[in-house]
Amino acid sequence: MEEGVNKGKGVDSLKRSILIHGTPDENSIGKPASHGCIRMKNIEVMELFDLIEMGVLVKIFK
Repeated sequence: MEEGVNKGKGVDSLKRSILIHGTPDENSIGKPASHGCIRMKNIEVMELFDLIEMGVLVKIFK
């Protein structure tokens, strides 16, 4: 939502399909294995889904 950071030409997270999702290879979590997505253990994704309402703003920090 910040122009030049994660919104706008060349950095738009939505247009680049940067998503939060599970993975069939949970042993690879913590190692580069996607194209910028946030991979989580499948059980953690299900827990997160239950905690957060659709449309809520999620901020991700390094």
